[in-house]
Amino acid sequence: MSDPDSIGIHVCNSHEAELHVVLYRGGWADVDYMASIDDAGVIPAPAMTSAQVFGALLDTCVARVFGLHVTIE
Repeated sequence: MSDPDSIGIHVCNSHEAELHVVLYRGGWADVDYMASIDDAGVIPAPAMTSAQVFGALLDTCVARVFGLHVTIE
């Protein structure tokens, strides 16, 4: 039986923008992105206290990196 400490999400588009989000069991997330050759780095993430907080983080990051607002229900 597996007991993972983290899960990662990698989102990219045809314009080479990328978003990497790793959610850790301990309640934090690491977010790295590259929106363009001149716009890349780390996005600060609050403590992940609920699924709703994580969902809001993903919405914010997708909007920041890809210029979209996506809501998944």
